[in-house]
Amino acid sequence: MKNTIKVLLFAAITSIIFVSCNNENTTESDNKQENQTEQTSNQNAPGNKLIITDKIMYDVPIVNEIIGDRTKNSPDWFWENLPSPDGDEFIKNLFLDAVSGKLKTYYYDITGDYESFDEIPSTELKSYMDDVLTYEIEIIDTTVKRFKPERVDIHLDYRNIKKLRFLEEWYMQDGEFRKRVIAVAPYFTIEYPDMETVHSVYFWILLKE
Repeated sequence: MKNTIKVLLFAAITSIIFVSCNNENTTESDNKQENQTEQTSNQNAPGNKLIITDKIMYDVPIVNEIIGDRTKNSPDWFWENLPSPDGDEFIKNLFLDAVSGKLKTYYYDITGDYESFDEIPSTELKSYMDDVLTYEIEIIDTTVKRFKPERVDIHLDYRNIKKLRFLEEWYMQDGEFRKRVIAVAPYFTIEYPDMETVHSVYFWILLKE
């Protein structure tokens, strides 16, 4: 009789523990699900902004010379390409406005963290642009005995801009993936016969402070 009572008591206690643990697991699972739902709801709530990254930098080709026809007549015009002539006109105006000081320009620092930008002073802008937009090379004619290096200055303009470098912020808001352009930099391609192609960036343009 005593053994029977002990068995019944043990079974009752085991059942209570099992039900209690099961309830705890269910509650914990429900809480996790509620938290996940709440996070998703917060991300999609009107006006809420979820930062994916406050800084990302990358290059975008804008002149695809593989495409024979760079106008919108070509079905592939938008592949790494701005359509001609509208895109060319935009790049030309962007370049001229930066060089003239109509748009504010900032020093480019490849090692910078871009938490802040150093503006190129208006008093130094012309000399700075004249300097960086003149690429100097030396040509040596080795076919003659006493050769003298010949200096060649390559003057850069908007036609040398084959890419744009973007610095952006990426975020989610109102259920949409969005980008905010912090700054854009012309990416110059420098070419000369028998010279290896050179690529360089010299300044940032802040589109909105």
